[in-house]
Amino acid sequence: MMPPSARDNYVHLPRRQYFSMVEWHAAAILAIALAVLLVGYGLNVEAFQTVLPGFPTMKARTAGLLVLLAVSCILSLRQFVWAPWASSALAVAVIAIALSMGLNRTESVAGDAWSIIPSDATIFGLLCGGLAMLVINHAPRWTLFAGILALAAATPAIFRIIALLLFGGAPDDDSPLDTMALHTAVLISWFLMVCVMLHPRLGFARLLLRPSLQGRLLRTMLPIAVLLPVGAGAATLLLSQVIGAGTEGLFAMNAAIYLIMSAVMVWQLSQLIEDWQREANERSTRLSRANGALEQYALSAAHDLKAPGRHVLLYGELLQEALEKGDFATAKRHAKSIRDSALDMPRIIEGMLDFSRSAFTRISPSVNALSEMVQAAAAQNAADIQAANGAVRVLSDARLTCDPTLITSVFQNLIANAIKSRRRDQPLDIRIDAQREGTGEGNGWRISVEDNGVGFDPDFAAVAFNPLARGVHTAGEGAGIGLATCRSIVQGHGGRIFIDQDYHGGARVVFTLPDTPAQAAS
Repeated sequence: MMPPSARDNYVHLPRRQYFSMVEWHAAAILAIALAVLLVGYGLNVEAFQTVLPGFPTMKARTAGLLVLLAVSCILSLRQFVWAPWASSALAVAVIAIALSMGLNRTESVAGDAWSIIPSDATIFGLLCGGLAMLVINHAPRWTLFAGILALAAATPAIFRIIALLLFGGAPDDDSPLDTMALHTAVLISWFLMVCVMLHPRLGFARLLLRPSLQGRLLRTMLPIAVLLPVGAGAATLLLSQVIGAGTEGLFAMNAAIYLIMSAVMVWQLSQLIEDWQREANERSTRLSRANGALEQYALSAAHDLKAPGRHVLLYGELLQEALEKGDFATAKRHAKSIRDSALDMPRIIEGMLDFSRSAFTRISPSVNALSEMVQAAAAQNAADIQAANGAVRVLSDARLTCDPTLITSVFQNLIANAIKSRRRDQPLDIRIDAQREGTGEGNGWRISVEDNGVGFDPDFAAVAFNPLARGVHTAGEGAGIGLATCRSIVQGHGGRIFIDQDYHGGARVVFTLPDTPAQAAS
């Protein structure tokens, strides 16, 4: 998928100071057609007329009409008031000349390049291009009609390209494609598939290029749908030349090839739909989990925000009474209490933002060393670890399939909690270990983070991972979001996290990580 800036350069009309991508395509077609006219016929350089020796020539009339179509496309993208009408005038001229050539196919005058009539397929392609430009300028709502015109004319041109490259020309002299040149076929299909189909005034570009399921389906299947009949026809033509099949055999081969290619296309389509269904289910699961987490948090936040609010009101009244009595020492004490209560509010709100981000963040798994993520997490708490005279040790390293940024955040939160719950009479020691667990598809890692602090209160352990939950030893420190964020991240990876209540001598938090994270697998 192209970046947004490049995509916008296709789907939006250009400003005066620059060309859009569609205009650059039209300018390239204009340059090639002019080269055929000026160099091929003006200077009589045969290479510009035929491209490859022995191939049919691009007729002078064809080159002239392609010049008119390219200029018409460029004008249709300009923002001058008269530009669409000038574009339409050129399109009408192309239509009139194409119809005249189709209805009056007189013999050419010997030596006069401008009197040679192009093939029926070339006339049809130019006619469709002119009609499409009229739709673009005056009836852009007829998007489907313009698309039908483009596909109807581009498909035989693409077939002609394949036939010329395989055989050097159509084997059947009576074919309507018989005299179409290679560069004629390329320019006609190029103009119709890019300058028409991706024109900003139509809706195709927005549908094709936007990052939606419909856009992805069109980008994947539309080229296949265009190339399917062309490829089947080319394969049939090749086989008919090799084995010399008659009409009935030709029909049977074409039907068989078309059937096989159609089955492959349907199979590919079913695979795409299945992949997108997995992705939709994964997004639905993440959204459901995030909504549940946010609902739980909203209830806790509403409860916890009441306390600092009540404190502000209460101490505000006490502050007012102290000021009225002239008791400035008491007033100063009450002002400090108001400030402390107010500081809790942004901490809770910031915690809510962190928690919501952890619930909605999409996991981007890769293989990472446990020690490297722990080292990065410890670096974020380096000052506090040094103040606690502590150390963070990895007992056994492991290669984990996870989102390194999110799992580093888990370790950072767990280390921060260990620092808050440390004993003041001994150096802090944080030990992190990894053990393999499970068999078959259930393979994964069991990660434990343990410290020599005061540990968890048994009653708190049951609610420790709820938002805004704070233990007795850490009351007043943080917003009570760290463990809730850890649970959200670990669950997003398809694992689980819990407190080992059988561990004594500190706290031990254990979480698991499967080899294939849940969001990556779905």
